[in-house]
Amino acid sequence: MPTVIHSVNPYLEPTTLWIHDQIRSHIRYRPIVYARYVRNRERFPVERLVDFTRGNAIRRFCDQVVFRLKGTYPRYGDRARLDGADLIHAHFGQEGFRCLAAKRTAKIPLVTTFYGFDVSALPKIPVWKSRFKRLFAEGDLFLAEGPYMAANLCKIGCPESKVRVQTIGIDLDAFPYRAPSERDGNEILMYASLREKKGHRYGIDAFKKASELNPDLRLTIIGDGPLRPQLERQARDSGLEDRVTFMGNLPHDACIDVVGKANTLLYPSLTASDGDTEGGAPVGILEAMASGLPIVSTRHADIPFVMKDGDCGWLANERDVDGLAEGLQASLSDPEEAEKRAEAGREAVEARHTLESRARSLESHYDEVLR
Repeated sequence: MPTVIHSVNPYLEPTTLWIHDQIRSHIRYRPIVYARYVRNRERFPVERLVDFTRGNAIRRFCDQVVFRLKGTYPRYGDRARLDGADLIHAHFGQEGFRCLAAKRTAKIPLVTTFYGFDVSALPKIPVWKSRFKRLFAEGDLFLAEGPYMAANLCKIGCPESKVRVQTIGIDLDAFPYRAPSERDGNEILMYASLREKKGHRYGIDAFKKASELNPDLRLTIIGDGPLRPQLERQARDSGLEDRVTFMGNLPHDACIDVVGKANTLLYPSLTASDGDTEGGAPVGILEAMASGLPIVSTRHADIPFVMKDGDCGWLANERDVDGLAEGLQASLSDPEEAEKRAEAGREAVEARHTLESRARSLESHYDEVLR
């Protein structure tokens, strides 16, 4: 069985759960995780993890010096040879660059997955623009979550011949389908980190508009981030403090429970002022589709691709408060249509986003670079 190194730093943040899903779902490849920063190891167990923060203090100091000077991981290549690795899979573009030295030392292919800000924001920084030029020249294959991100990869210099679409997988067992008719008809959910690109500001305004016609509506916001004080102030200033609940970060099991009960997911993603985007499509949207939760979102990045141009919910333009409010009202006022779109969402995930189908697709990309 061939061995693939997954280079992930840090390993692992709860917001990148889908990386753990990729690693644990392998069928024909044996995964090893390489990491220089390890967090939440008990929460995201893997069979083999090499923690480069452990060991001789002098060696760690030398590693840090080399990393600061060259931006690459000095010991990965030798360890890859020791582990008999057949290829490296780097998660995020910056990890791809940092693994170039290991690719050369071990003489094995390098596959890099881009996920969002590494496509939309990092290339605007001169040093990363130069580093990505080297990565695109030397790397073997580059994966993107959807056609929008794939096209943007090409725009920042990646050869089209090296780009493949690899969509995210969802654990269907963790998200049993629950029809809209079985849900709390008054709860709107926003489920994302509190950052500009998630569009909470416009979501709260859209909720306020929708609640004028639905006075019993409530908004639950799961997630945390730098914009929380500003958003809490917005809710107070809008007279919504009794109807908007900020839950902060919750364990994934608790998030699944809320997703299973809410009436509609509001996910108004947008391009942030610093250029940051979703890149592909948020995993939260896929989880909602799997569970039968109707969705109101935006025509942003690969969201229309995943939601089949609105067949699985309602789409508005970025920052379009009226359009988002109309989507909420449509979801709330037409249970039959909401049910139809929720069923379409579940069917889309079953057809294109199961963990097994995504694992087979990912391993076919590995096969390609090993031929």
